[in-house]
Amino acid sequence: MERKFLVPIVTPFKDEETVDYRALQKLVRKVLNDGADGIYAGGSSAECFFLNESERKKVLEAVIEAAEGAFVAAHIGAIGTCNSISLAKHAQRAGANAVSSVPPFYFSYTFGEIKNYYLDIVKSVDIPMMIYNIPSNTRTSFTLGEFLELMACDGVEYLKFTDDNFYLLEQIKSHCGKTVYSGKDEDFLSALAAGADGAIGTSFNFMLDKFIRIRELYDAGRVQEARAVQHSANEVITAVCECGLLEATKYMLALQGIEAGHARKPFACLTEEKKRRLRAVAEKEGLLNALPMGRAL
Repeated sequence: MERKFLVPIVTPFKDEETVDYRALQKLVRKVLNDGADGIYAGGSSAECFFLNESERKKVLEAVIEAAEGAFVAAHIGAIGTCNSISLAKHAQRAGANAVSSVPPFYFSYTFGEIKNYYLDIVKSVDIPMMIYNIPSNTRTSFTLGEFLELMACDGVEYLKFTDDNFYLLEQIKSHCGKTVYSGKDEDFLSALAAGADGAIGTSFNFMLDKFIRIRELYDAGRVQEARAVQHSANEVITAVCECGLLEATKYMLALQGIEAGHARKPFACLTEEKKRRLRAVAEKEGLLNALPMGRAL
């Protein structure tokens, strides 16, 4: 079975917090050259809810242009169905291969209301839907029966499962027969064992090669070696998460010569102490090969 990697691309910003479209396209080309099978555009890693609708559309257009025919899933999630449909229709016109959405959030919704949210989006376009399950952020959890009901809907072809309930992942994959992507980088090897078809992870922006190697070793039955690579990745992930996921991810990219600026406020810039920690773990885990000579970071 071929396992796919989609990179949830970050959104580079200039000093005044405007989108740096040139740097964005450079990053798209970088991760595709690194071995990505496609791009997950406009998701959490892209700071989607800090972008206005115009920016979300322009970011997607820039990603699709730079992807040059590679698979692009466009996250179009919003708290209102009409907002998401507008973004979904634009995504189809722009050339996206699929749309994706978190469940509507902030207000409390019944499962029936959430299901209708997805059905209304699916009916508005002719490209498939990827449901984005991230209960730690949306505070929405589904039972196995609810997952299977959603996955059985016409037009729903993919699931991004950002959770560490591997019993649930295994059951979903075994019963729905559709493509399930793992969304937690630190648990990738465990997700493979539970049946995941691939992964979508923030750290793929700067260390995709480690996850490609985990997949190769796992598929070859060399599980102990795969665990060692997952441990190496997790040493980095721990530091990145503890320093601030989005800001630290952009700093790791800067260490590799890709300027992505800072995360939008209210996220804070990294302290010098955090930069030293990130640089040390990047050096220890072999992530500084792309660092330009003479650059001080």
